[in-house]
Amino acid sequence: MAWLLEFVQRQSVPLAFSLLVLIPFLTHYITTTLFYRAHSSKGSDKKPPTISYWLPVFCHGLGLLSRPSAYFGLLIKKYGDYAPFVVKVGRTSYLVIRDPKHVQKVFRESSGPATRSDLVEFYSKVLDAPKEAVDCYKSVGAGAEQNGKLHHARVAVPEKYFTGAALKSLTDTYISIFRRNMSNKMFQVDSWTQIEDFWSFFEIDITRATTETLFGSALLKQYPKLARDLWDFNSAIEEFLPGLPQFMVSSSVVPRDRLLNALKKWLQEKHGGTDFAKLDDQDPMWDEGKGSKFIQERDHVFANLPSFNYQARAVESLGVLQSSVSAIMPSTFWSIVETLRNPALAKFLAAEMDQYHDTKKDTYDIAAITELPNLQSLHTEIKRLRTATRLIHLNQDTCLQLDEIWTAPTGLSIINFSHDIGLNTALWTKASPRTVSRPLEEFWPDRFIIPDKSASTKRYRKGRDSVTTGAFSLDGVELLHDALGFANYSESERTFATAIQTATLAILLTEFEVELCDSEATEELLPPVREMAFGTVKPMDKIAIRIRKRVPGEKIR
Repeated sequence: MAWLLEFVQRQSVPLAFSLLVLIPFLTHYITTTLFYRAHSSKGSDKKPPTISYWLPVFCHGLGLLSRPSAYFGLLIKKYGDYAPFVVKVGRTSYLVIRDPKHVQKVFRESSGPATRSDLVEFYSKVLDAPKEAVDCYKSVGAGAEQNGKLHHARVAVPEKYFTGAALKSLTDTYISIFRRNMSNKMFQVDSWTQIEDFWSFFEIDITRATTETLFGSALLKQYPKLARDLWDFNSAIEEFLPGLPQFMVSSSVVPRDRLLNALKKWLQEKHGGTDFAKLDDQDPMWDEGKGSKFIQERDHVFANLPSFNYQARAVESLGVLQSSVSAIMPSTFWSIVETLRNPALAKFLAAEMDQYHDTKKDTYDIAAITELPNLQSLHTEIKRLRTATRLIHLNQDTCLQLDEIWTAPTGLSIINFSHDIGLNTALWTKASPRTVSRPLEEFWPDRFIIPDKSASTKRYRKGRDSVTTGAFSLDGVELLHDALGFANYSESERTFATAIQTATLAILLTEFEVELCDSEATEELLPPVREMAFGTVKPMDKIAIRIRKRVPGEKIR
């Protein structure tokens, strides 16, 4: 036996090395076999299988802990036909769903714990909310006494100010601020001004105008670098997913802390005072000298909750800022760029919008403009192709029956991606063949227009470009539309974002002349599709435009 022991000791290093090499291959072979066997098995109430991996426990950790948006994009390309499937690292598991019926089942029929879990992780790991506030978020949906107040601040207040007459007042305020800021840039009537980086231009200008609309002018005067810090912060948290470790957003700490410190100082100085969030004495959102009613009423709720000190209230304000600009700026940028790529559409929309521009009062009927069929189609196509969001739900309480075949067990975070739905040709073809008359990878502003055959489109042609007039329609694709962009926002928040997007487009097209500096170069800078599952869709490089003022009172034809 001594010789055997000596042999084992001599071979221990090579043996260990062999096992180190062999284990990943064995793990991959076994998990691959189990995945395809589970997927092809007959029966009902099946649990979705886990896709193959190389390392036990760590599983898909290398991809999930590097760049989740790109990793999920790769997995959908490779395993999309086998969905639903599971991706995991350690104890965290994500169930990827692609069927719109599954999405509807999960996110329309499921309740509280999903929202609560996502909310808790975002506010604790990303926004650095105090423990007392995090405990309060954990109680959402659990019958806590303060739930009614939280619901009022998070749901009722946005519904109150982001709809109806209050939304018109907010939009009018935004228009006056955005117009003033544009006037301050001294654009001329008879000469063009070139903007080399339109994305960066909008990052600053739309963020500043939106911030002043919601929070008043005092915050920006106190903190002039807010817009830049906010976008640095937003870029650093794009890869965040509930369930992943906090170091994934470590680069967001510096800009986040600057934002929170400034917001805390602003709240301490302005809340309850006569100058709280003041725009000016003629501000339509002004109330008895107390300032912007939206943020005032929202913050007033948190100010009267014991769990929310100034740090927690600053966190809430940062949440409003971050969600607002991330919903508004990218979609507005792409609305302008995609309109300018089609000169006939730009000319047509400018003429249509100008009909709702009261030049004497210098006001717009944004509600009517938003209902223009071609603008509705443009907005929907922007959501389909130029936004990429994710929805996530922690299936915490009971097994969830997705359909007659698949059942999602407890403990899984169920996730789906708007870009994946928006680019799924099979789904769109089955739902409405007319919507795939042009490839889904191509931006087509008329995708959701039913042509009016009795009307001529000749006057809406310019070179090779044309505009199809008719009725906006989502017939057959309602379920797909529901899974598109802005998925992480409430209906009232989406309405507000669309109004601001429309107002910005109206001002730029009717009060200015705007052109792409190089249309062919812009084509080369369009973002590739299918490479990332979620995150801000940005151009590949700087897109340049030129802009000049229109002659005041000039009729747009």
